[in-house]
Amino acid sequence: MNKKLLLLSLTVAACTLQASAIGTSGRAGRAAAGDDDIINPPYTLNLKSETERARYTIIDANGDGNTWVGYSFAFRCYTQGELPADDWLVSPGIALTQGSTYTITFKGHNRQSDKPEVYTLLAGSKPEAAALTDTVAPTVTFTAVETEEYTTTYRAPSTGVYYFGFHCTSPAASASAYLEAWSISAPAGKASPDSVTALQVTAGARGQMSATIAFTTPVKNADGSALTQIATATVTNLTTGNTVATLTAPQAGKPLSVTDQAPVNGNNKYRVVCASAEGEGIPAEASAYVGIDTPLPVGRGNWTQQGTKAVLTWPAVSTTGVHGGYVNPDEVTYKIAMMSPEPQVIATGVKGTTYTDATLATLQGQTFLYYAVYPVSKAGTGGGSPTFSGTFGTPFATPATESFAGAQLTHSPWYVVDYAGDENSSWDIVAQSTSPAMQPQDSDGGMAVMHTADDGDHMLTSPMFALGSAVSQLKFYVNNYAFDNRLRVFISDDRGHSWTQVHEVGMTGKAWEERTVDLADYAGKTVNIGFRGEVLAYNNPIMLDNISIATTQSGITATTTAPQLRLDGRTLTAPAQQHRLTVYSTSGHTVATVAPGQPVDVTLAPGIYLVRTGAVTTKLAVR
Repeated sequence: MNKKLLLLSLTVAACTLQASAIGTSGRAGRAAAGDDDIINPPYTLNLKSETERARYTIIDANGDGNTWVGYSFAFRCYTQGELPADDWLVSPGIALTQGSTYTITFKGHNRQSDKPEVYTLLAGSKPEAAALTDTVAPTVTFTAVETEEYTTTYRAPSTGVYYFGFHCTSPAASASAYLEAWSISAPAGKASPDSVTALQVTAGARGQMSATIAFTTPVKNADGSALTQIATATVTNLTTGNTVATLTAPQAGKPLSVTDQAPVNGNNKYRVVCASAEGEGIPAEASAYVGIDTPLPVGRGNWTQQGTKAVLTWPAVSTTGVHGGYVNPDEVTYKIAMMSPEPQVIATGVKGTTYTDATLATLQGQTFLYYAVYPVSKAGTGGGSPTFSGTFGTPFATPATESFAGAQLTHSPWYVVDYAGDENSSWDIVAQSTSPAMQPQDSDGGMAVMHTADDGDHMLTSPMFALGSAVSQLKFYVNNYAFDNRLRVFISDDRGHSWTQVHEVGMTGKAWEERTVDLADYAGKTVNIGFRGEVLAYNNPIMLDNISIATTQSGITATTTAPQLRLDGRTLTAPAQQHRLTVYSTSGHTVATVAPGQPVDVTLAPGIYLVRTGAVTTKLAVR
């Protein structure tokens, strides 16, 4: 659920990206050049070479025009289309030997961290989607805009030419997936050791700068034959480039562990490889975050008004960080940013989980207020968490009227709470409605309109009003001529933390209709009023105007004669009348009738009523 200030507009420029496939000749499955230049590994993609990029086959399998495109910095798959991605980036032919094992490494990232990108790596005998059926790396999901690296191995089932296809299958309306690099190693010797198993990196407890690398040495060679002897097992920190340990003549199938006392504070990637007289075997890699981590967002905070100050509170930070590492809550400080009315950092280095903002002492009237709280460790600043958002300041006195005259606000701020819909639907203040054509109810050049391009659910929310001790009522004019629209009126006496529905407007005629809502239950309280509109079809707006909060008195409020009506608590009494007496609700429903000549004794629920006898109409407010 989002909130935004009324009259604050954002302009979004729409653009359409037309992706042209580099490396295709107009028919899927064939490279444009270099078909005869078979690669013998090791091989590393050289993105800076346009000639090499052109050797890759690009297949737009779903035909939506969004697919892979080659650039000097990455291959990029556009995934913002209406269909789920089904796009292939296929390598040139690479010669592999039966039974040999190859190490494959690739790097990538996504464009938006909130839109994960997905692809798999498959191999086959032809650069065609139907032929790429051998899974090399199962589904890989890129969740960050920073580079992520993956390593896997592939054992060739037979000798021949293989093609490797990166198959992007991201959901519809994603953004972009990137392949920044990929490589395939020279084959490991068939009689060299297989990879270690049970490889695990454990970071030092509570942020300690150490890492323990545990693994079990292999019992087989790369070709599956029995391993008779291991010459060495070498552990390398690929992040620092340091050799952590070289273990001489370890026993096959034996659990081992070593400790790195000099990792970096951050992610550390380790490689373990065993060697024999036949050469180095198949490497295995694993990573862990070591040291103090960047904190995770703390979660939604709150603020309360105490005089002219706002007192903020928020949840304590988690001991687990962004990368799964350790965060010491006692060493975390907080940065506080006021996000509205003007974005600005108001405090840094805050300890604990509360802060008092004294910068609003000179505020006149009211403002729409919320903050963001950022946890900070020595590793970095975590994401900001928003606080409660609502009105701060001095409530407006009643009676009060907001008629949006001249398409401006008399009482500010009004803001919009978004429950459903996009940027094409909301409440706006306009001089008049053009579709349909409608002038403001009071002809003052201003009214509120909820519009939508499809469907939407938005609440137009008032500033704070202080109700007196006497009974108040809310009056407003509405035009809601579409049968599938709905307008509900809510009230809050806690600045919008919670809302209570007090009225509902269904379909009206095409003219303005006045509605009255009894506010007796809120006498003496400070309230916000919310007009929540639900529009289910294009161009069927809801229109509001001339909103007022006024005080009414109990008993008879207007007469043209003296009908001798008496209101005692909730009981209406009067002597026998010459004419029939009828009690109506403000919506026009008959509540009670008394025949001519009969004494009047009617008990009424709290509310506003119209009492008619003959040509005389009296308005009553019952508490």
